[in-house]
Amino acid sequence: MLKYMDKIIVSFAPLNPKSRSVRAFMQQLITDGNRQSNAKCNVVINMSDKIAKPTVEAFYTNKATLKLDTETLTAAEIVKDVNRLSKRLQLEEDIAQSG
Repeated sequence: MLKYMDKIIVSFAPLNPKSRSVRAFMQQLITDGNRQSNAKCNVVINMSDKIAKPTVEAFYTNKATLKLDTETLTAAEIVKDVNRLSKRLQLEEDIAQSG
């Protein structure tokens, strides 16, 4: 998940029920396997009761950015959205290496 990312910022209010999906996403994000796929990726976690809406911001190696309002998304939908560009970058890399 992190291989093609420079930075990812997860912001949420820990006690807000609408933060449930972003908390579940964060647990998947900080696994050892993900961290080892790109140790240089800066993972920032902002937790504060003052954060009104849970968000995920992803900054990719090709300078593209993605900002998600995760209030109405499931953890699986967050993973799918974050991985969409990573998969395209992986495909481009595979094509470049094979050609």
